[in-house]
Amino acid sequence: MLIRIAPDMFRDDRYGCVTIQEVFQEFFRTQKFKTKYPWRTKYKSKIKALIKSKVETGDFNLYLEAIRNIIETGKINGRTKKFFSLSYVDQQIAACSIAHGFKLTTVDDDLNDFIIQEFSGKTISPLGIVNDWIKKGLIKWDDDLQSVLEDWDKCNEHPQPKKEIKRFEKLSGYTYAGPK
Repeated sequence: MLIRIAPDMFRDDRYGCVTIQEVFQEFFRTQKFKTKYPWRTKYKSKIKALIKSKVETGDFNLYLEAIRNIIETGKINGRTKKFFSLSYVDQQIAACSIAHGFKLTTVDDDLNDFIIQEFSGKTISPLGIVNDWIKKGLIKWDDDLQSVLEDWDKCNEHPQPKKEIKRFEKLSGYTYAGPK
């Protein structure tokens, strides 16, 4: 949903956003996303994924192996008291985020919990990213962007942190209309 707010988020370094090829492929090939986000094809040319050689630099493979081992041995999520269950793509996302020191943005609670619990990784909510963009002057909030935020609620997107909702209202001058 963020790409509808800032279509250049993956092409303009000022936004500080990256994704990996596996996420790009999943977003455009998976029925779940085709159904939930029929507008996504409009933005396909705007998504520039990191090339494999950039993703797999540094300690990426070491982290990926560690993540696979943790998942295979059955680590318990401290919040849910259930075993972590990360897909192949989730494991790739986690390894990339940790290896390169990227803040992770996901609405997958299990992946979010895993990054924080197992690697003390940093995460940020989608609304937190929007707030950062507003604060940096990268986007100016208006009625068109507000309607995109209203779609977050209609699409049953993940509720956003109360702290970020208050921050959004202060920065934008608009009442938060997304999921709470």
